[in-house]
Amino acid sequence: MGADHATLRRYAPLAWNFANRELKTRYRKSVLGWMWSLLNPLSAVLIYSLVFSVFLRAVPPEAANGDKKFALYLFAGLVPWAFFAGMVNGSMQWLDGIGELRKKVYFPPEVAIFGSGLALGVQAAIEMAVLFVAMIVVGNVGLTFIVLPLVIVGAGLFGLGLGLIVAVWNSRLRDMQHLVGITLNIMFFLTPIVYPLSVIPESQYGIAMRDVIQFNPMFHFVAASRDAVYFLQWPSLSRVAWMVGYSLLSICGGWLYFSKHSMELSETL
Repeated sequence: MGADHATLRRYAPLAWNFANRELKTRYRKSVLGWMWSLLNPLSAVLIYSLVFSVFLRAVPPEAANGDKKFALYLFAGLVPWAFFAGMVNGSMQWLDGIGELRKKVYFPPEVAIFGSGLALGVQAAIEMAVLFVAMIVVGNVGLTFIVLPLVIVGAGLFGLGLGLIVAVWNSRLRDMQHLVGITLNIMFFLTPIVYPLSVIPESQYGIAMRDVIQFNPMFHFVAASRDAVYFLQWPSLSRVAWMVGYSLLSICGGWLYFSKHSMELSETL
């Protein structure tokens, strides 16, 4: 691990270059440019708000309290999810994108992933800023706001660790990217983002359904995000412990796995 840390410090400027390149090329030749960083999540919020609050009329009581809107309830849950999913999917794409470059010059492949992950963090920061402004506009402000950046960082590290693992597998078998896409779709609907946990029965078909949902790691990140910016509550210590544990286990395990197979990547990329 010491050698890995030394390598990262040595290649830190290169990681920043990858981040800068990702930021510059993300919306190149786009009329709206970085506005898409706002329009993409906002369009998802609009669609889910229409489906659940207008068409299905299934707004949970905790999401329609006073001036607080269901759209903000959704947005608070989508921000950590989007960063997590972006890290998982992006890791595979970022690794694929350096194949030709590594034929010309050597550098550790994880540097490209970490650098591009930093660029994705900029988009997450923009989304957080929009969420903060929206909450301030509706008068829902509290000191608990300071928790959200930490929650987002934790969700990103959790996604990055998983991304490092699936990136290795995707370099061997391209079916992995499709399998990951399906898995993330299933995981999204197993996370209480567009619905509250209270609608899940305690038990169904002999399965403790609510326990299954709470076992989903992203449940804790989404719930902590809503606690901090929507309900203006401090996340419980147990929830914080789960988030820290999942984040550290994922990023450390993913980095070790990736480092172990880094030489193999030189042949498969």
